[in-house]
Amino acid sequence: MSPTPYDSPFNRRALLRMGLVAGAAVAGVPLLSACGDDDEQPSPAAAGGGSLAVLKVGAPNAVTDAEAGNPLLTSIGATLIVMRHVYDSLMVLDNGEYKYQLAESVQPNADGSVWTINLRSGVTFHDGKPVTAADVVHSIRTLGAKPSNRASVYANVDLAKVTAVNDRTVTVPLLTPRGDFKEAVLVVFSPVFPAGMTEFSKPIGSGPYRLAERNGTTTRLVANEQYWGGKPSVAELQIVGILDAGARLSALKAGQVDYAVSISSTGAKTEAANSELTVVRGGPANANALSFAMNQKLAPFDDVRVRQAVRLAVDRQALVDNALLGLGSTADDVVGKSLPGYADLPARARDLEQAKRLFAEAGITKLTLRTGEIVPGMLNASRLMAQQLKEAGVELTLQEISPDAYYADLMTLATHPFQAFYYVNRPAAVHLSAVTHGKAPFNVTGTSAAYQARLAKAQATVDDNARAEAFKALQEEFYKEGGDLLWGFQEQLDAARKGISGVRTMQSVQLFDRATGPA
Repeated sequence: MSPTPYDSPFNRRALLRMGLVAGAAVAGVPLLSACGDDDEQPSPAAAGGGSLAVLKVGAPNAVTDAEAGNPLLTSIGATLIVMRHVYDSLMVLDNGEYKYQLAESVQPNADGSVWTINLRSGVTFHDGKPVTAADVVHSIRTLGAKPSNRASVYANVDLAKVTAVNDRTVTVPLLTPRGDFKEAVLVVFSPVFPAGMTEFSKPIGSGPYRLAERNGTTTRLVANEQYWGGKPSVAELQIVGILDAGARLSALKAGQVDYAVSISSTGAKTEAANSELTVVRGGPANANALSFAMNQKLAPFDDVRVRQAVRLAVDRQALVDNALLGLGSTADDVVGKSLPGYADLPARARDLEQAKRLFAEAGITKLTLRTGEIVPGMLNASRLMAQQLKEAGVELTLQEISPDAYYADLMTLATHPFQAFYYVNRPAAVHLSAVTHGKAPFNVTGTSAAYQARLAKAQATVDDNARAEAFKALQEEFYKEGGDLLWGFQEQLDAARKGISGVRTMQSVQLFDRATGPA
């Protein structure tokens, strides 16, 4: 069969391939895919639909929030959807499985201090030029330096020494050895663009779409008919930035868009019986992990008793039932539940009396939470938590921030003591490596130097099984003393007009290159 950009495995060590069952936690090493017939994607005809001339997508956060197609300034929502269609990455996390995309293999030396990336052959950019090792070298160096907002992902890469050995081989030396380079760096963020490209108003990638124009909050993408993974089934994508979840659903019902990304639980419940549209649930592999994040470096959360008291004071099931209307599940303070490598942590039960005692010992009677409707239902959850903390003798003041301003300055996120936050639910080892190390802009829980030393040791472990055990120990530590009050998993909820199918979700980003539907 012809390869697709998501089918290449890296099961080079013959590790057991594990399947995921919705709602079931899977412990062990990161999930590795194996190539086979079950990896084949259905053709448009098999999927029960036909190719589409135009598909209009309503997505959160106006594309004007960042330069569309600029991988250095990509945030969330519409900008990320645009980026994922314009560029291919070296590796991706696809439904809980680590998969190669532009890379054909990624291998360490004996101690994990140098990694060798071999590229897939026959891939070209939108301008017809081949994707080569020189392009990968330039991309890594550019992504790893300011003004890239993902520079922290490459903080351990010796950027100056990244080398193109030949047209298809790149060596990547690290500042300190890492056994988790694939999942902690390449899977997290590794788009590739041409050597020499430093200005992205007219981006060039190798992805299934090229950027045609941008008009206000709408970005128009046209199919790359020579795409190495197969000609897209949608000739033109229009990504329309619509900030409010209710407005996105209304636009779908009015026929202004064909697909609404991220609708509210209320909207999904209300439209469940509407025969003219379909509510699309992402499942546990494509969920948001919802948190009230406590920064351990800032008072009063530098006192472990306060962190433990907050965690014990909340009723997680009530938060899920109220804010998510049951379209989700409870969480237990660590990201990665229902995904490979999760430590199978015990459910965190509410203990109001112990919470009262800990708050009293720490002298806490008032707290302030920075919050906003950053995902549908977060404000309702914040208000309910205020009621729950009141039962524990603590008055919680809500500092409400508009969604479009909440992430306006990524570099100041770690300066807030207590804030509503959400993460993509991904394997715990990937999450901890990406957001809990000292240089991560999303390290909103302010992990300690001692924790970061243990994290670095786990990351440096080349043996997959030993590294998995080390990350389980880190999860247990985070569960006992960490700063996330992770209370729920919110499934990705989208809505599509009747007959639209074939939309995939990868790393909680919707992909439309295989979408089909009625004309």
